[in-house]
Amino acid sequence: MVRSRAAIMPAPDTPVEVLTLELPQLETDSAVLKVLYSEVCGTDVHLQRGLLAGVPYPLVPGHVTVGSLE
Repeated sequence: MVRSRAAIMPAPDTPVEVLTLELPQLETDSAVLKVLYSEVCGTDVHLQRGLLAGVPYPLVPGHVTVGSLE
């Protein structure tokens, strides 16, 4: 069982949680990115404050990442 840690926004206006999660089973022609760096931008701040409509929570913030394919 392979596990990874992730910062999770469980809902708007709630503290970010760091959880250990099981990696999902990979589909054909997919890969795992080992994240080395990820940025938090203004969009993530708006998500945490609940200022964007229609967002499915929980979510993992940071949509710009640097990593290596495993």
